[in-house]
Amino acid sequence: MAAISVSGNKKVGTLRADFNKEFPYLNLYICYSYGRDMVKKGQTLDARIPDDKTLASVRRADSGGTISISGNKKIKSLEKEFDTEFGLYVQVCYADKTGSRFYTSGAADEKTLASFNAECEKNGCKKGLWK
Repeated sequence: MAAISVSGNKKVGTLRADFNKEFPYLNLYICYSYGRDMVKKGQTLDARIPDDKTLASVRRADSGGTISISGNKKIKSLEKEFDTEFGLYVQVCYADKTGSRFYTSGAADEKTLASFNAECEKNGCKKGLWK
């Protein structure tokens, strides 16, 4: 498994595709920072960033840097790094065998990307990039 390098010049769609290629049973839901507040208030999350935008064009003005995504990184660590480095709200997601979509939380956030991807495969979760 190769690490995915994430910097400001990467398009959101390219990042999502690269992530799903490495972890075919997982997806990245990448949102503007106000998405976090929507979730806290129990509102439907509709702050997704369009695929054609670069991270540099949507990140917080005082942020910037790089992130490396590898299989041994915990889900909660990845989500926190996007917040710290880019000021973006990111959730790792999956679709169960019926196609219902879920964000990771609780115990799942403590797992590594590789182990949770393997668990999703074992449980018959759906593969592929969400449209």
